[in-house]
Amino acid sequence: MKEQKEEIKIEKIVDLLKNSKKNKTFYDSIYNLYVLLDIAKGVNEMNKESGIPLEDFLAEREALYESYSRKFG
Repeated sequence: MKEQKEEIKIEKIVDLLKNSKKNKTFYDSIYNLYVLLDIAKGVNEMNKESGIPLEDFLAEREALYESYSRKFG
């Protein structure tokens, strides 16, 4: 079975960089590109079913919050 992979076409990246009115700097554009790539990575993980369930994520986040809360007040 062939693995499904979310592909980002170069046109999508060019449009993202050209049309983003909020980008004030080069770093803003790079950040937006990073977000787009991270979303594609998440879609790939969902397609491969290698992500974690939402309930597990929320439990991990809560435990991390509690840990930081105790450590830093």
